[in-house]
Amino acid sequence: MGVSANANTGAFLVFFIAAILLALSTTCTALNITKSLAPYSDYSTLSDLFSKTKLTDAINRRQTITILALDNNSIQSITDRSSDELRKILMNHIILDYYDRQKIQKLGKRSALLTTLYQTTGSAINQQGFVNITRIARGEVVFGSAVKGAHLVGKLLGSVISQPFNLSVLHISTPIVAPGFGDAILAPPPPPGSSKPPAAAPKKSPSSPGPSEEEEDEDEAESPSPSESPAESPKAGKAKAKSRSKSPPEPDSDDDDDAEEPTPSASSRVVWLRVGVAAVIGLIASLVAL
Repeated sequence: MGVSANANTGAFLVFFIAAILLALSTTCTALNITKSLAPYSDYSTLSDLFSKTKLTDAINRRQTITILALDNNSIQSITDRSSDELRKILMNHIILDYYDRQKIQKLGKRSALLTTLYQTTGSAINQQGFVNITRIARGEVVFGSAVKGAHLVGKLLGSVISQPFNLSVLHISTPIVAPGFGDAILAPPPPPGSSKPPAAAPKKSPSSPGPSEEEEDEDEAESPSPSESPAESPKAGKAKAKSRSKSPPEPDSDDDDDAEEPTPSASSRVVWLRVGVAAVIGLIASLVAL
């Protein structure tokens, strides 16, 4: 009789602990995009449009997601679209993977295609459901539709929310409107005086051959001014160009490798929680057996 009572007690404890573990697992991984954006008033219009287009539930069902967020000013350029068109545009700002500043830095100077929520509808054609991310210079990243001929219009301005590896909200400058989703929104021109005028090209000696564009870029950074160095002979210029064409490219000097690894995610903490609970269950089972 006592053994039966102990067995029932042990079974109840195992069931109770399993229920707690399931509840904790669901709480740790569930998303609530409305609650996450609530402290950031600059994105209140975006949050409202997610609700209006019924995308809030679609986002919250995901465990890993990246939002390309538009602030209240920049999103005004698409708020007058039809509900169907607006929903398609916003779905292309929802990336089905986790990307934060650190992960983007590791792309190097290259492009990548990111899968968006619109790709899951089955209606995408000509890569409408993908977004192109390109790192064009150190600290300068742009986004655009992956459809051939589309412009890269959304410049990365900063990170709003970073919760590895569940939710990332990145601030971009301009809405991404894929061809077929209505009139495209082009990036605004830079303000006057924001860019430096191009440097004047150095005077060339009549006897020296003209360097290629790559060599001109290298010479601007490494070579002394023409007034400080003698003009090269044609043979010397050709030999120099030949040696440069054979030399391997310089490795990227960006600080990508120095970026810190993201902190463990909520999902990884759940895994360790499960291991601990399993150990407790084993201990209880041993006690019940005694």
